[in-house]
Amino acid sequence: MSKNKITITVGTAFQDAGDATRAIEIAKGIMEHKPKDVDVRIVFLSRGSRFEQKAVDCGFEIYHAEPKMSGVGMHQDFHYAPERGELIGKKSIALELIKGEIKAYQDIKPDIVLHGFWPIAGVARRMMEKEIPGICFVPLPMTEAFLDVIPDVPEQVKPLSMLPYRVRIGIFRRIPKFIKKRIPILRQSNIRNAAIELGWKGERLLNVFDLLKADLTLVNDLPDYYDQKFFPKNVLFTGPVFSRSDSGENVSPQIEEIFTSKNGKAKVFCTLGSSGTKKQLLEIVKVFTAAEGLKWNAVILSPSSVCPVEEAKALLGGRAGVYITDKFIPAQKVNAMADVVVCHGGQGTVQTALSSGTPLVSVAMQQEQFINLSNVALYGAGIRIPLDKWNAGNIRKAITGIIRNKEFKDAAAKLRDRINDMDGQTKSAEIIWKKIKELSLC
Repeated sequence: MSKNKITITVGTAFQDAGDATRAIEIAKGIMEHKPKDVDVRIVFLSRGSRFEQKAVDCGFEIYHAEPKMSGVGMHQDFHYAPERGELIGKKSIALELIKGEIKAYQDIKPDIVLHGFWPIAGVARRMMEKEIPGICFVPLPMTEAFLDVIPDVPEQVKPLSMLPYRVRIGIFRRIPKFIKKRIPILRQSNIRNAAIELGWKGERLLNVFDLLKADLTLVNDLPDYYDQKFFPKNVLFTGPVFSRSDSGENVSPQIEEIFTSKNGKAKVFCTLGSSGTKKQLLEIVKVFTAAEGLKWNAVILSPSSVCPVEEAKALLGGRAGVYITDKFIPAQKVNAMADVVVCHGGQGTVQTALSSGTPLVSVAMQQEQFINLSNVALYGAGIRIPLDKWNAGNIRKAITGIIRNKEFKDAAAKLRDRINDMDGQTKSAEIIWKKIKELSLC
């Protein structure tokens, strides 16, 4: 019996761990739940990424799109400017990325484009001679309706963000939406202007919501955080999607020794990932060199792209009970061994920690992370420290607060049960196949 064939192109910021791992997990779900009479070809676009081999190992193709980049991280490749809310820090880079994305689609000829928080794909698929249908998966409900339910005022909106919580959120929700849609951190001016320069002829591109507009938007987050009646019918909440593939990896002897110690010391796991900076990571190291920090055991991940491990170890000195490494750590297992996780607010990192029932002390590097952490803080499962207040003293104070207050652990346990009750990968795949059939693509 002959089979239908469908080609899916996956566009992401493939250097970013969160976007890359979510994409791979969703693609795996698509393959696992595909109809028996359909052949599926899934092609990931990459400009350089340590996740290429992982995608290949899962049976997917890699298309090396232009421009070629280092693949080290978003800061290096995109000149990422979180303080300005710009995913792409220069218009010249945005121009080359859009042109490269369009060329990839011309070569691959996909039936549908699946993309993450990657406005480049959202624009490029609509700039083709014939628009390609698009499905967007995102960590937050990236539509204008989100402005009605946003959990907190972004840190970059000063001085409003400096007011007490009830005051600032009350004021923000009373601001007319046509003004909120023009907040600079939502504008993504470099991508918008690049698209216009390349001949954009669609609806006006006002902000990131317009750039990410798709036929279907999947929100890979807990629906508990949102009042879904505010969102259009093509925005669907799937539940968390994050990699659980490290469950078969062994915890290193060094971590075992520190985190299974019977000395009664609190255990702290610290991971800022690739979105952190050297300065921010070294502030974490300082936590364990003075005051209460001397009483805790810790494991600190120091990626080579963020801070050379030798430099972090030199700052720590000869202190016992703290292990600093740049090697792979099976995050789920180590999270479960810790009493507190110190991290950034990337969705994968947050969901992995909470799936173990471990409360967080965290910092947001950009707007998506800010919202993730605001939701966690409002739920009572962690403490978010503002980016401009991220220092050893404040981190130490927050860790102490979580260790002494059992309510944080109880709230994290409730989120753990909720996360583990949901199968975001399967739900995402089922919704995608339903949409593919509605579009008569197979």
